[in-house]
Amino acid sequence: MRKRNRKGRPTWRAGRGIRVPKATTIRLTGDGRVFNRHPTVRKVALGPSARLGSGGNYSEAGSPDLLGKYQGAFSPVSLREEGSNRFLSFSVNGRGNGQKDRAELTQQGYFKAGRALQANFRMRIPKGSGVSDNSYYLMQLWQLGGKNPFVGLRMRRGESHKVDFITKTVKGGSRQLNKVAPFSFVPGQWHNFQMRFRFRPGKNSTMSVAADGKQIGNWRGRAGTPNVQPIPNRGPTPYYRFKFGIYKRNEPSAGTFTTHFDDMLVGML
Repeated sequence: MRKRNRKGRPTWRAGRGIRVPKATTIRLTGDGRVFNRHPTVRKVALGPSARLGSGGNYSEAGSPDLLGKYQGAFSPVSLREEGSNRFLSFSVNGRGNGQKDRAELTQQGYFKAGRALQANFRMRIPKGSGVSDNSYYLMQLWQLGGKNPFVGLRMRRGESHKVDFITKTVKGGSRQLNKVAPFSFVPGQWHNFQMRFRFRPGKNSTMSVAADGKQIGNWRGRAGTPNVQPIPNRGPTPYYRFKFGIYKRNEPSAGTFTTHFDDMLVGML
């Protein structure tokens, strides 16, 4: 059942008097703007930080605002141009304090398990991007109240352009990594991805991935944290959100890590 809050934003009804903000379809072409203070954020100093929306946010006509989340040694998301094309660029360099480096955008609301999520996007990793001693994430799905991320696009350890689309299965206190689809980027070249994921907590979820028009992976199995509860803050829930950018451990000597995104469409089927 879908309701709207007092500000007119759609919500999921999680319980009596309790509603979860509903995600709306992301449509991104790079023809937007980057801005700092978002009206949903209060009592936070201006400038990007780990607090969602405090800076480095993105707005584009026909799409909901995307909130920035930043930590460590980062460059806030920026708009770049090549000829007539505009796209989003994310970068971290490891030369900062803290254990994590993060430069990400995320939607404000949440999708709900049951229906299929379709995520189409173009992505590029430039030549000379850093090589990490640890795997790190370029795209994630986060389950509200669960152990995260439970779905993602993950760079392999010791590589700069080889990735895996993955899911994770929570079993008690441990998490099992499931590699769904491997892919190798051509440095400096754009690639097209289509990912379809159906989240069914406690049952078999499904995921399929295509790259540059070719199917590269199909998967079926348990994903996320089971025993979901309908109400947030009482355990894992059936709600989840989409994030993209760079999230990794801090590595001062590893160089600069950069990724580009364009032509993104993310929504429920």
